[in-house]
Amino acid sequence: MSFDYLALQVTTGILLAPIADALKINRTKVDCAKKLSTVLMFFVLLLLYAPNGITANGTTSAETTTTTTTTPSRTATLLFWSRFGDGVYLGPPRTFATKGAWQDIMGTDKSTGFSWPVKALGADFSGVQLIAIDPITPSTIENYITNEIRPIPEADGKNELVQTVKIKGSLGQAGSQAPLLIKRPWTIGDVNDLYITYWFKYPADLISKLDSGVSSANWRTQFSLKTGGYNNTGEGDYRMSVTVMKGTDGKLYWMTKGDNLGGVFPTRVDYWRIDNRAVPVPLDQWFRFEVYWHRSADIDGRFWAAVNGKVIADYRGPNMGDYGLPITRIFVNDSYSGGYAPVESRTAGLEIWSGFPCGVGESCHLK
Repeated sequence: MSFDYLALQVTTGILLAPIADALKINRTKVDCAKKLSTVLMFFVLLLLYAPNGITANGTTSAETTTTTTTTPSRTATLLFWSRFGDGVYLGPPRTFATKGAWQDIMGTDKSTGFSWPVKALGADFSGVQLIAIDPITPSTIENYITNEIRPIPEADGKNELVQTVKIKGSLGQAGSQAPLLIKRPWTIGDVNDLYITYWFKYPADLISKLDSGVSSANWRTQFSLKTGGYNNTGEGDYRMSVTVMKGTDGKLYWMTKGDNLGGVFPTRVDYWRIDNRAVPVPLDQWFRFEVYWHRSADIDGRFWAAVNGKVIADYRGPNMGDYGLPITRIFVNDSYSGGYAPVESRTAGLEIWSGFPCGVGESCHLK
């Protein structure tokens, strides 16, 4: 596939795929020289007449207009995109309970045109949930959890969301956490297909913060989702998660699984589990995390995750709970661990799509 063909598909969308097909050429020096000017002419004309002000990076000037990109068997829609750029900020913690509060992410990201809070998926909250092991107040919450949006020191012109849990309990306890959360009502139905990707960075000392010799001290959450709505409450019947584990050999690995820890059941049941020791857990470096799911009570269910383009799990099969409840909580990432504090998350470049944007089952790591 030529570069020009890819550019036409990605930039202008599904309606122009037939034209892009007509312009496919073999990548010989002669053919490229002959066809390049023709391709560029078509490209310029199409941009002039393309609706909704489509820009060169595939976004639109109006946030309500979504961007599409074609794949061999489906179309994925860009639902949300934020670089935590200029215009995005954290509101003050609010709605305090005894051991928790909420902190909204707000504002329009000038680098992408999308606005916080996330409007996609029918979300009623998108920001950082603050959960503390002890009772907290507005004057004490920062002793336990701090969040900030700041420039990335090692990447000029780019911003990151930093979540830090300072006090979480003793080793083996996970009494405090700070998830980047998208929450939605159970009354509006399920999220049947979704793809999420972002850049993430773990501290260099993550290995020493986890302890496989102490009960419940050997894990650190990367991603999870939970259902809700049982008897019209927030309680759910299913969870899917990706977790960093420390083995008895002292090495880190990825654990991905589906279980019943959505809130209804007091005893955990693991329905499926995939341990991946082949794909490294990157430390002290930015890596791209990707996750996709298709919900089903049958064999066509799927949960897929990749790190730097390498698949760490691709489960095929049922992924619904006993009561068939919808997804209500998507923990994009979570500063949540049984190991030593502080528990830190650094996140950049969040994208949410309706399906695989780079081809079914294909990573977008280098695209």
